[in-house]
Amino acid sequence: MSISYTAEAVTLWVEGDVPSRMVWNGRRWRVSDMPTPLEDLAWSRVTHPPLVRGWRFQATNELGVSFVFDVVWSVSDREWSLVRVYD
Repeated sequence: MSISYTAEAVTLWVEGDVPSRMVWNGRRWRVSDMPTPLEDLAWSRVTHPPLVRGWRFQATNELGVSFVFDVVWSVSDREWSLVRVYD
């Protein structure tokens, strides 16, 4: 498994407060598993977590390529950013 670190803005759609679709690098991705809140993964041991909401999920594009993505919401920038891609 390799991990790529990035800080790219993405467009994320949510349904029922969880991610369902994303556009990244001009491609549409559909969430293909149950998203996990990043706060549960990364911030459980921090006494004052940052004002960021994030998700980890697997998504698949129209070619059938799948990756696991970490996306975070920046309160100050008011946008979703892709921060990690796992393949």
